[in-house]
Amino acid sequence: MSGVREFRREDLPDVAELWLRVFRSYDGAAPTALSDYFEDIFFDSPWQDQKLPSLVYEDDASGPVAFLGVMPRKMIFRNQPVTVAVATQLAEDERARSAYAAVKLVKSYFSGPQDLSYSDGANESSERLWRASGGDIALLYSLNWTRVLRPAQYARVLLERRKSWVPFARLLPPASLAFDSLVLRSRLSAYWKPESMQTAAGEEPSDESLLSCIRQFSADCALRPEYDLQAFRWLLARAAEKRMYGRLRKRLVRESNGDIAGWYLYYVEPGRVSEVLQFGGRPKSISKVLSDLIADAWNQGAVAVSGEMEPRYVKELGKERCHFVWTGGVLAQSRNPAILQAVQLGDAFLSRLEGEWWARFSDPDWNSSP
Repeated sequence: MSGVREFRREDLPDVAELWLRVFRSYDGAAPTALSDYFEDIFFDSPWQDQKLPSLVYEDDASGPVAFLGVMPRKMIFRNQPVTVAVATQLAEDERARSAYAAVKLVKSYFSGPQDLSYSDGANESSERLWRASGGDIALLYSLNWTRVLRPAQYARVLLERRKSWVPFARLLPPASLAFDSLVLRSRLSAYWKPESMQTAAGEEPSDESLLSCIRQFSADCALRPEYDLQAFRWLLARAAEKRMYGRLRKRLVRESNGDIAGWYLYYVEPGRVSEVLQFGGRPKSISKVLSDLIADAWNQGAVAVSGEMEPRYVKELGKERCHFVWTGGVLAQSRNPAILQAVQLGDAFLSRLEGEWWARFSDPDWNSSP
């Protein structure tokens, strides 16, 4: 019988092939590595919960024709444990559209026992579907910030993202290097920083130190993540596998007296935009943390630093000459109006590490050969 049901391990090959058809326009057998990744994320994570399964829409004749991944997470809301269900990889085959399979999947997902349904980086069609099903957009978290470091080289990267402009972008490197050299020497430039601010002092932290930072410096938020060390290490290891933005770099920043000021996690590759996975710290020291992040990215050869909005730090981000753009909505839904209000008011510690952004599904290296 056609309809929504739980995602099972025996569905892995079919769902991986569905994913390739929808997201990579490839109709054929999925590589084993992709099926294995689905299994790792949706069946073997440390937060796996049988009450919060991923979902498929099954057609009698064709098997699974739509899929919605669900990643359970643990959080704390006003000192009480709550369960979060992160939605990801909504895929709907053409054969499922006439049955409104995606709508039925989202409504079934919303009817689950979770205290908060959450997703980050949604496109416009996902936003419309989410809102039509009873969810909302978390506006304060839906902006991205970018601090440009090397303006001409950043322009080259933007051109490379547009396929029709790639030939022109390839002509820019020699000129962009010279232009950036001139601009960055000018005190009139918006990108100029004193030499004293271009020296990063961060240190490599242990996983225990990072976890301690998250617990300590998110404690004043109404909604915050809850990790044990084993689960946190699993998450960091999976995030480090995401290589489309470079290698994952982890840094701890200290005050002059040796106390911890904060931390940051970001991806870096010379000549590319560095994407920030998470940052935070002592409220009075966030400017110091951001300055160290920017300096570190500069020293690593990044052309810009970009991240998801953290509403509490918008003033400090603005002072660092970051610009803000809308690149994809952060979505939330809850039957508890107090939880939803905390998200809408920015009283939640929600970074790219708490959603789906850290996962490798967006990586371009899932090829079409088994």
